[in-house]
Amino acid sequence: MSKEIGGEFWLTEVPSKYTDSSPEWVNDWGNHILTSSGRGAILLMLKHVKDRVTSKIALLPAYICESVIMPFIREGYNCYFYDINYDLKPNIESIKCNLKMKIGIFLHMGYFGFSTNDNLYTIISDLKSSGTIIVEDVTHTLFSKFERYPENDYYVASLRKWAGLPSGGFLASKYDDINYCFNKQSNFISIRKEALLLKRQYVESNSSKLKDKFLHMFHEAEEILNQDLGPYVIDEVSNTIINKLDTEILITRRRGNFIYLHDALRNIKDIELIFKNISNATCPIFFPVYVHAGRNKLKELLISEDIYCPIHWPIPPQVNINSYPLSKDIYRMILSIPCDQRYNIKDMQRIRDVIYQYYLT
Repeated sequence: MSKEIGGEFWLTEVPSKYTDSSPEWVNDWGNHILTSSGRGAILLMLKHVKDRVTSKIALLPAYICESVIMPFIREGYNCYFYDINYDLKPNIESIKCNLKMKIGIFLHMGYFGFSTNDNLYTIISDLKSSGTIIVEDVTHTLFSKFERYPENDYYVASLRKWAGLPSGGFLASKYDDINYCFNKQSNFISIRKEALLLKRQYVESNSSKLKDKFLHMFHEAEEILNQDLGPYVIDEVSNTIINKLDTEILITRRRGNFIYLHDALRNIKDIELIFKNISNATCPIFFPVYVHAGRNKLKELLISEDIYCPIHWPIPPQVNINSYPLSKDIYRMILSIPCDQRYNIKDMQRIRDVIYQYYLT
């Protein structure tokens, strides 16, 4: 069996000593609290602004993970959506169609590490002046260095997408103190920690029994999170790991892998590269492409070669997707190819070879 590419990270070791402080790269986002999940960070933000929000209407991108929507629903918000263009930039006309309402919270994000939300200056300025709270989800752009809107009131992120962490998210603000006392999500954290350690054993042994077990445990942990969105604190193991994370290596490897895939796949006519170049400020979370025909067959071929390419995301049931034709096409065509710091150019060559096998033979 060849080396597996993609899927959940794994936990290489459990630290013997714990760190209480936050790493500098989190401090850069402003006053913050480290949470157990991104959705917990969103829920904490909603509790934090409940006495200041001007209406219980949230305007969110239609191309989005359901876990971002769930805290708004729980807190009684009416969620409206705006379409996303094929280049993953917000569709300005779609946003303007919603501005006849009083928007309480406007959420925006850059996708896959890129500043795809850089066309919102006028929209964000107008919303801010009308009392809307501006939130940027920086999960995908966590380690990208480009400028953020000074009008952003809050930043939210999930950290678990970037490294092998039992838990991890944050809520941050440049302007607001964030004070909240909350407990640990013990069951979720203990299950994920065991699953991450089992995955490490699997990576070292290739035991199918271990794989079935850790996949079940990851699923079980996600179900716990879906049932209990509460804003819990990050665990000590995860906090220690993020303090030790070498972000320069993380950025360098991801960028190098991304650039290799870009050069290797750009001439395949049935695959469209969403991003034609990568700026020095960008740290990618995946290498996303549009597959114009046969996406599921390609995905299955990659799986048969132990390469796991997720689809971001299933269409959330809260989004009436027929009202957002551009986003509907994104959901239908997109495929995310792993390019993270676990892998090197040789691994990217394996991915290239399988894709060439599918399209060029």
